[in-house]
Amino acid sequence: MSVGRLTARAAVWAFLATAGSRVITLIGLVLLARLLAPAEFGLIAVALVYITYAETIGDLGTGMALVYWPDRRHDAAQVTFIINLVAGVLWCLLTLLLAPLVADFSNAPASTAIIQILGVSFIVRYLGNTHDALAQKDLRFRARMIPEVALALLKAIVALTLAWFGFGAWSLVWGHLAGLVARTVLLWIIVPWRPTLTLPRDLFGPMLRYGRGIIAVNMIAAVAHHADLVIVARYFNTTALGLYQMATKIPETTVIVLLWVVSRVLFPAFSRLHAAGESLRTPYLTATRYVASLTLPAATGLMLLAHPIVLVFFGEQWMPAAPILGVLALHAAARCIGSSGGDVLKATGRAGLLARLALLKVSIIVPALLFGATRGLLAVAVALACAELVATSIALTLATRILKVRLLTFLRTLIPSVASCVVMGFALLVYRQLNTDLIPVAQLGFGVALGALVYGSTLAILDRKLIGRVRSHFLASKAT
Repeated sequence: MSVGRLTARAAVWAFLATAGSRVITLIGLVLLARLLAPAEFGLIAVALVYITYAETIGDLGTGMALVYWPDRRHDAAQVTFIINLVAGVLWCLLTLLLAPLVADFSNAPASTAIIQILGVSFIVRYLGNTHDALAQKDLRFRARMIPEVALALLKAIVALTLAWFGFGAWSLVWGHLAGLVARTVLLWIIVPWRPTLTLPRDLFGPMLRYGRGIIAVNMIAAVAHHADLVIVARYFNTTALGLYQMATKIPETTVIVLLWVVSRVLFPAFSRLHAAGESLRTPYLTATRYVASLTLPAATGLMLLAHPIVLVFFGEQWMPAAPILGVLALHAAARCIGSSGGDVLKATGRAGLLARLALLKVSIIVPALLFGATRGLLAVAVALACAELVATSIALTLATRILKVRLLTFLRTLIPSVASCVVMGFALLVYRQLNTDLIPVAQLGFGVALGALVYGSTLAILDRKLIGRVRSHFLASKAT
């Protein structure tokens, strides 16, 4: 099977796994929002922001190094496992010491114990990182579907059960740990590789050097992608943080889910093509066209239907999150459109350049967020979206030059989706003015149906070959 069709098949399974786990997560959030207050979500959000930052450097980039490494598969996996094992224990111990400082910084002293307990998650997650990297390296995204879905399912079940019995924020903590345990156990079952007592000393240096570039990229990207939560935690209370985090979760489970799928599939696929000496120009443009055709309408729908979405799924106490959701949907779309270029740079070994590009993005986003924080919670979201649009424009300009793709050629790949979204947006704006008497469920249901119909019809007219390309890439892969 060709790399293109193997990638298409992997993309299908990656999407099913990620979409399935995100749907379960979203359903869990909908139910938990009825049992827990925004302030309780805010307490665990403080801990998860810290863990997210720590995990960007936790394994020293060896997971991505294993995906990239072209030979000596077992030895490279052995190096990754050893480093992950040691790192998991060290980060767990370090978290015990740092928890009070993190809680004080976030003005949430009640989160100290939560952060300390969640430090165990480093050990649990890192024990499965090597197996996860091997599955990605082999494009075995069908196999990865089971642990991904199990993580979300067990996490939701445990959290909902404990929340029902009044455990408050701790229900989210134990649910998180239970899901990670399930993921790690299933990865060991599904991926047959096992560590040995060998010590490939000669690979530690080269893999860590590659990983060093990945760490730099991931650290800077984490600052760019989660700085808003840090700033909200610092300048506002836990209730505001809970509202803001809930607003971020909805784009994550609908729009940004595609970004995760694309990154997980395209990086190993692009690495294979690059190792074979093939050009990445056409795959990059094709991936961008597919991503835009799905993420842009999803973001447009979230932006224009934010109020009924929040009211129907989360309830009245979460309504202050609706305008934030509308703005963050725009931010999510910009992130997705600019994601493929980063995967190309990683696959071609240009992690240093990607790090500098990410640093430029941080230099734009962080000052904008600090400015927004002085003007209110919604202003933080607006500042983030505006900064993301600027940063993405710069990144796309640079990526197209490196790949020797004319900027006009790149923009042509977006025109059908953008134009279709404009028509869809106009239809939804008119619809909003005419449906003020409908109950929220009807507003949302008719709005989604109208948006999908208008967008799909317009895209079919503007890009008639799209369905054929999708059939060629995805359906043909199943027949081979």
